[in-house]
Amino acid sequence: MNLIWFSLIVFSISAGVKYTKADNVLLLSWPYFSHLQSLAYVGSELSKYGHTSYFPMPDKMAKMFQSFKGVELLKMKDDHNVNKFFETTLNYFLSGNSTMKDIFEIMDEVCDNLLLDEDWFQYLKKVNASIAVIDFVFMSNCLAIIPYRLSIPFVFLGINPGPPILSRDPWLPAVFTSIGFQDPNKITFFQRLKGAVGAYYMYFAKPRGMPSRSVKEYAPEKPDISFRSLLHQAELYLTETDFLLSQPLPALPNVKYIGGVSTRKAAPLEGDVKKFVEKSKNGLIVVSFGSIVSKVPEEHIQKMEMAFKAIKYDVIWKLSPSKYLAPNIFVTKWLPQNDLLGHPKTKLFITHCGSNGQFEALYHGVPMLGFPVFADQFHNGHRMQVKGYGISMDMFNYTKDELVSTINELIVNPKYKNKIKQASEIFRSRPESPAAKGARYIDNVIKYGGNYIRSPFQSMPLYQFLMLDIYAVFLTVIIVSLCLVKFVIQKCYRCCCVKKKKMD
Repeated sequence: MNLIWFSLIVFSISAGVKYTKADNVLLLSWPYFSHLQSLAYVGSELSKYGHTSYFPMPDKMAKMFQSFKGVELLKMKDDHNVNKFFETTLNYFLSGNSTMKDIFEIMDEVCDNLLLDEDWFQYLKKVNASIAVIDFVFMSNCLAIIPYRLSIPFVFLGINPGPPILSRDPWLPAVFTSIGFQDPNKITFFQRLKGAVGAYYMYFAKPRGMPSRSVKEYAPEKPDISFRSLLHQAELYLTETDFLLSQPLPALPNVKYIGGVSTRKAAPLEGDVKKFVEKSKNGLIVVSFGSIVSKVPEEHIQKMEMAFKAIKYDVIWKLSPSKYLAPNIFVTKWLPQNDLLGHPKTKLFITHCGSNGQFEALYHGVPMLGFPVFADQFHNGHRMQVKGYGISMDMFNYTKDELVSTINELIVNPKYKNKIKQASEIFRSRPESPAAKGARYIDNVIKYGGNYIRSPFQSMPLYQFLMLDIYAVFLTVIIVSLCLVKFVIQKCYRCCCVKKKKMD
């Protein structure tokens, strides 16, 4: 009898587990928190299929990811060029003291340090991974050389805000301007022209994130291959976007949109943050500029402080050092952003328009006030405003009174709350989370491979994909036709002239 009960218990437990062939998965990214976070959530979901994910990162980052189930942390050298790249990029956007050339030179140094370190490569080889998942953003593209050397397939997962150059989705660049800032409902002719020229240019320009060395120099034991061809070999392109934030886009079978990978339910608040929130009577405003908070202009911080003192709402603000600026302003060097956005007292999120933060606000249905700082954040701020979830402002061009007025508008006017609340309900009504969805697709590739969902158009020559040969035929036919028409007209004209002369 005991044996029967034991068997039933084992069967009940096993019924809730998704069995599959257990594999090791290698997660690869530059060590930036938001990028590591998305991969870690998917890696944790992969553990539910029996897989173990191995994630290299520096020690200073590892302590933030020790709690992720099924994710084993590996050593990674702390390269000062990673921070230098970030600071140089910020300087390019904020002050113009650096150039794109400076940015790409530092990127090349980071890629060299990662890919030419033979000891680190052998260390990763011991993981015996059967697939790699790589952060889908331009500076991490060079990491695709690692699975190429390991002779294993790889998957891209990340924000990739640009046109689908790598995945070759069947889109019209003059219409689906995913990197443009214009309202897709009000695209003018010249905006479509600009978008088309820019998109076609990117097809012929060298791939974003292409290192200065050839693939052969990083992988001497492997057959030579162009960097562009290597990137086209991805089994899956998991893009962190969603039509609830961006515009709807077409996709091939191996291109999946899984925006909001890091979204999750709010956990209970603790410590001083909890005490401050519990005392709030008029509602809470959460202010966070992520990891770039130290680079935010001082003038902007001062204007925000004056505006916050003039409103009735309580403000919890990620800024260092921790202190109370006023009875209604609590400044802290760290805050549980997701948990605060999920708190019922939160009425507004003031953000730098990072993708992860926007998806957390969408998940919890909180209107946003955006102050974009660099890169895709300007596009993110505009898309949020177009959707009606909030307002985007220029941090260099506003007054304290304008900020107070905008805050009141976003909180008092119900249209912003209603819009994002409805989108939140749609987002959360889906049968699985974005991280779980991504893990399911990766597990499917592990079990069955990715060839059956690849389109032949993803590896055909570029001139064929863009139908340049077809257009050349059309152009030739038109030219020949025009020449024939011209020839006929000339003949007719000459015949008429000859007859007329004879009659004279």
